[in-house]
Amino acid sequence: MHYSDQVKNIEKSSLKVLTSRHYEIINLLEQMLEKGIPDLTMSELASKLKISLRTLYEIAPSKDALITMTVDNILRKLGKDALDEIASIQSPFKKLQKYLSAVNQAVGPKFDKFIRGLSNVNGSSDMVDYHEDFITSYIEKLLNEALKAREIKKIDTRAFAILLGGIGREFSKEKNRISTDVSPEKSANSITRVILDGIRLES
Repeated sequence: MHYSDQVKNIEKSSLKVLTSRHYEIINLLEQMLEKGIPDLTMSELASKLKISLRTLYEIAPSKDALITMTVDNILRKLGKDALDEIASIQSPFKKLQKYLSAVNQAVGPKFDKFIRGLSNVNGSSDMVDYHEDFITSYIEKLLNEALKAREIKKIDTRAFAILLGGIGREFSKEKNRISTDVSPEKSANSITRVILDGIRLES
């Protein structure tokens, strides 16, 4: 099942199952993940959160599903914040600049520890792909609007959207992280600026 279908199923079940108490626990899990993905069983997680194991299983059927769901929630909040930041900006190009800077925070210091541990979580790759696909599609939309507004050169907007949407994830890979002198977020922002400067039309 594709992750987007899994999300829909979770959302449907959440309407029936998740309570305000469950959401409080999810918020506590988010805070826990800022220190890294804990090497704990569901039982140990429940004990650490001071809740019953049954309550934890009401939220998700396994630890991997629980971690994936929690990180998904974090990334959704980041995405919403990014969209809120650009809501009042009129220029599509300026929207794009601000949006990319905002979403590149996903590979910044605040998210560094749990991003590193995600590779060991089953289902997390599909979840990250889902968010990257959304970001790429939105970047393409902004590029098309910027092209129509004559703010950028004539380019293959899909190709550039794929490139810009995947920069952060590429720099967050361990082999690239250790071979560069700055953080993945700074690397992503630096390359993003070079690309955007290269396609921008002088006003």
